Amino acid sequence: MTRLSRRIFVLSGLAAAGAAVTPWQGDRAAVPYPFKLGVASGDPASDSVVLWTRLAPSPLNADGQGGMANADVTVEWQVSTTDRFSSLVASGSVVARYADAHSVHVVAGGLAADSDYYYRFRAQGQISPVGRTRTAPAPGTFGRDMAFASCAHYEAGYYTAYRRMAEENPGLILHLGDYIYEGGVNTSAVRQHVGAEIVSLADYRRRYALYARSTCACSATAHPATS
Repeated sequence: MTRLSRRIFVLSGLAAAGAAVTPWQGDRAAVPYPFKLGVASGDPASDSVVLWTRLAPSPLNADGQGGMANADVTVEWQVSTTDRFSSLVASGSVVARYADAHSVHVVAGGLAADSDYYYRFRAQGQISPVGRTRTAPAPGTFGRDMAFASCAHYEAGYYTAYRRMAEENPGLILHLGDYIYEGGVNTSAVRQHVGAEIVSLADYRRRYALYARSTCACSATAHPATS
């Protein structure tokens, strides 16, 4: 399976044609909400996109495991042409493994070129926010405008530009780097990193969670799922 590139994001198993869709139900009280880091999509092709999420009810835990127990978890996913998910164009399930900090990457295929889609996940009786994604144009054709971001230093400011990007609805957003910064806390900065300079795998997972959580909060590219 293609690994999701951290530099390319789209602001945001096949279901049989005409199959009936059973609406997902969520049990908000069953376990702590695991989709605190939201959802994302990227690596668009003309007929597929990569979908991402990570189960992390406590994203900034020092062990890098996001507050999840030492067990693998099955995660279901759906793709639809509408945000009500009245009909599906792709769906399936994937295992979020403890060894991977319960992150998942799904290649959703069989999609139409240069088209908008909605996607969501379900795990542990909880439903993720709904993300919006778009496939790449067909080979040899042109798509819509694109935007780019770079040098997203958490301590240097706030991510309000991401909200404007989402409002302008470009066809593609490229992140040219750096997406995270590795230094420790700068007490004179606008806001502070969590923890010291990152050196371990747990440190990196925690730092990525910090940046992803802040990006999700500021961009407003997803909205609560309907059940």
